[in-house]
Amino acid sequence: MAVDIKTRDTVGCAYYVAREEKLYFIEDIKLGGMDMVATLKEYIQPTVVLVSTRIDENADSHLNVAGHHRHATDAGNDQFRSSFLLEVRPSADFGYEAAKSKLINLRIGSDFGPRISCSTPGEAYAPQSVQQQDGEVNGAHAQLLRLSAWIDVESRITRRKAAAFLPGDDDALAAFRIVSVEMVSLTDTMFINADTLSALQIIQAETHPASHNQGPSQGSSGSKEGLSLYGLFHHLARTPQGRYRLRQQFLRPTLDVGIINERLDCVSVFLRPENQATVDTICKSMKHVQNMRTVVIHLRKGVSSGSAAQGGSIRRGVWGSLSQFSFSLLKIQGAIREIGSHRLAIARKVMANFDVQAFGRIGRMIEEIIDFPASAEARRTVVKASVDSELDAMRHQYDAMDSLLSEVARDLRVRMPSDAPIDNVIYFPQLGYLIVVPLDPSTGRGAYEGDVDSENVWIYMFSTEDKAYYKSDEMREMDDHFGDLYGMICDKEIEIVHNLAQRMMEHETLITDCSDICGQLDSLLALAEGARKYNLTRPTLVEDNIIEIKGGRSLQHCLQELTVGSYVANDTLLVGGQGYHSDEDRAYEEASRRPSPVTDQGSEPSMLRTSDVEAGSVDSWRAQVALIVFMAHVGSFVPAESAEIGLTDKILTRIATRETVSKSPIPDEGLVQIQSAFMIDLQQVSMALRMATRRSLVVIDEFGKGTESGDGAGLACGVYEYLVGLGEARPKVLGATHFHGTTNFHGDAGQSLTLAVTEIFENGFLPARAGLGFAHMEIYVEIDANSVEDQITYLYNLRRGCSAASFGTVCAAMNGIDAAIVRRAENLILMEAQGEDLVAACSRMGDEETAELQEAVRFEIKCGGGLEEAREVLTFQKEMIARRFLETDFANEAHQNCRTLLDHALQI
Repeated sequence: MAVDIKTRDTVGCAYYVAREEKLYFIEDIKLGGMDMVATLKEYIQPTVVLVSTRIDENADSHLNVAGHHRHATDAGNDQFRSSFLLEVRPSADFGYEAAKSKLINLRIGSDFGPRISCSTPGEAYAPQSVQQQDGEVNGAHAQLLRLSAWIDVESRITRRKAAAFLPGDDDALAAFRIVSVEMVSLTDTMFINADTLSALQIIQAETHPASHNQGPSQGSSGSKEGLSLYGLFHHLARTPQGRYRLRQQFLRPTLDVGIINERLDCVSVFLRPENQATVDTICKSMKHVQNMRTVVIHLRKGVSSGSAAQGGSIRRGVWGSLSQFSFSLLKIQGAIREIGSHRLAIARKVMANFDVQAFGRIGRMIEEIIDFPASAEARRTVVKASVDSELDAMRHQYDAMDSLLSEVARDLRVRMPSDAPIDNVIYFPQLGYLIVVPLDPSTGRGAYEGDVDSENVWIYMFSTEDKAYYKSDEMREMDDHFGDLYGMICDKEIEIVHNLAQRMMEHETLITDCSDICGQLDSLLALAEGARKYNLTRPTLVEDNIIEIKGGRSLQHCLQELTVGSYVANDTLLVGGQGYHSDEDRAYEEASRRPSPVTDQGSEPSMLRTSDVEAGSVDSWRAQVALIVFMAHVGSFVPAESAEIGLTDKILTRIATRETVSKSPIPDEGLVQIQSAFMIDLQQVSMALRMATRRSLVVIDEFGKGTESGDGAGLACGVYEYLVGLGEARPKVLGATHFHGTTNFHGDAGQSLTLAVTEIFENGFLPARAGLGFAHMEIYVEIDANSVEDQITYLYNLRRGCSAASFGTVCAAMNGIDAAIVRRAENLILMEAQGEDLVAACSRMGDEETAELQEAVRFEIKCGGGLEEAREVLTFQKEMIARRFLETDFANEAHQNCRTLLDHALQI
């Protein structure tokens, strides 16, 4: 196993299983941290762990404790250590370029599939080209495009970790042969990649519109959460650790039914009307809870002022945060006790871990020692009076300093000559006591600098605009007697505060554990607040492979439900494959290539194929179903009247196509990858087909539209046919197409060939069968309407069956397309439906051109010529016009009016 942690606790991991000769990739895990490293170790059970020399210090120390180095000298104690060997590799072995090069040279996938050689100009014989079996030469682009069908090549940290496993020579290749690569997800965690997060708008960051407010790195990018599903709940969390925990839950939905039901139970209890006042009390207390892990780090470093040193509130500093945290925890525990639901896991954690006496002592100690009003005024940590007698004495002496200095100044004036202009005696911290005299502008020194003949020499220290400052023997005696009083006071306060910090660090584990529990509680409160605000309902998680939604609504797609007056709810029922009872059943079905008998539960479709009208809102419905499944696995309530959700291990989508400007698997200077939108679609579909299990939900929208319509329809049919033909291993699928009607083609001989793009359904390309259902959004058609845009009314009701047409021209008219364009489109659609040749139809002359030609023919016949002679004359005239137009030199005759030149060329 190779593992690394980068910025913002992003964990990358890859591992190799020698028994299977397979290299596994895990998608980069955001906000993973050391907890995720520990989970990966438990999940993979590695014998060797490879890390870089640049690995995070915390990760290195954690792995050092758990494992042992290859070159460890205390081998005698190894039997008491972990079973894996920790090996630190040079950072160059984990480089992105090294990983890319080794991935390109992997000879995988060459034993199956079509033999296709692919390269781009300039790389066919380049050093990075890969020699395949049977003499094929594939360029680096082709190899990486092929790998994109198996793994997510945008997981940069994980891909760098793979370099540690990939063999660098023939001997290593023979010893550690890699026959395949695969993307995996953690046990009890739903697999959901970046494409799905973006397509379903689950998490979507927005950068600041002003470039100077955009940070230099991802950790300080200045971005905020946009109009996303997570954004609906993000602002409802009151604490930093609560928002962190909530984001973790959205990034890694769980498959543990116990954990899901614990979260749902908590949300249900918090939503009870009788608990509303108590929940409000908890939420108010949460506003005063900071992330204590950061506070403890500051305490360990000796930083106690926090933001107060930069002008912030002292209450947001270390001591203010600790004080508020302690008293807030007492209020939170009391509120949880009032709720009285001890069966909740979070309630048991609060009651068991919130030590009332310990936090009471912590709060009292801070309030008795730290003077918050004085600290806010001084912008540093100030200790209260009566805490230390020595400190009180020094403060009393410092407070009486003004009268003492005035008395010393009067004594100096008496002993000095009468013309000596002594203004005052002052005290500067660190500089001590100084005599102040007026400044002589002519010399830039003091107007009086002591008696020159006296042994009491005044030493010049510094000057301001109108004063000069000197140190005399009397001032030095005061320095020795009183010392740097302000500095001594500060040092004493630092000593007292340091002792207080040491006493706080005795409770470090208690403080950080309770802070984490507050984060868990805050994330659950955010889910409950969201359920109340958006009118959500508790889902039911079941072991059956089913999705049954009653009255499902859309909570997503730019807050659609919050921005429209009403929303039409729809029902959904999908039943995936039930699995095989034995390997013999699977082998028989694969050999016979027939679906296995459908059980009673499987009589409902596992695939819903929609052929929707344009603007019919079926896209919102598909996203709604996927989001309800996702939210149920997060542990959130869902936007539906009721929802019964079977455990879903993956949500795989082909919805939104990211163009090559924003998606490039090789973002470096040496190899610039250009991909078409259709190529990206194919990679997404290919990964979905390889990773889908019977527990997966696959959402495919408009696949095949990026290429020639016949090829696209064929590929779409092939994909759906493959998925629905998996028998009891088939996943749950939501698909969509806008293919309607037929498309005409012309062969070389000019004959008309008609290919059914779809009529996919009517022509039997995707015949109805058990497990396959069709649906569309209902519309009301009024043919007698005066205007095109009034011909249909969208009802947004999901109905079984196929839509007869897309009504694209009506949608175009409703969106302001010119009426002439719409009429022309409808005419062409009608011609196509009647089987006419569209090429010949588009080549016909218009009415004006036909009338002009007929008039010319009649004129020629009238002048004595026959019909053939008239045609010859017209042909000759057209040729002469063309010649004169080509002979006209518009560049040299630019001074003439272009209209004049054209009129000359068109003369007959």
